[in-house]
Amino acid sequence: MKNVLKVGIISSMLILGMGHATAGVYSSSQVIESQQYQFNKQQVLSFVNNADVQSKLVELGVSPAEAEKRIANMTSEELAALNAQLNDMPAGGVIGTVITVLVVVAVLDLMGLTDVYPFIRPIGR
Repeated sequence: MKNVLKVGIISSMLILGMGHATAGVYSSSQVIESQQYQFNKQQVLSFVNNADVQSKLVELGVSPAEAEKRIANMTSEELAALNAQLNDMPAGGVIGTVITVLVVVAVLDLMGLTDVYPFIRPIGR
């Protein structure tokens, strides 16, 4: 009798204690947009992981780790634009891309979204 009571109490605790799982409906465009964002981010990060790019970043005073953090914080539109520029550049256009990344980071600093360059004060402060 005690075992039946214990099993009943444990069963009701498990049943009542379990949360309800719900699933939302995702459109194809949402899934494609998410996948495109991840693809663009991986493409740009792989570019930053290039030894030539990293040496140029260090030469310009930006650590590769900071650049990767800034890329991770970019919006999907910013990543798509940067990735398009990377894909359209000739093989020797590394310096232009590095400068583009630095300008994007400076703009994000001006907007107050990042704090990479201590000499840039955000607008509105």
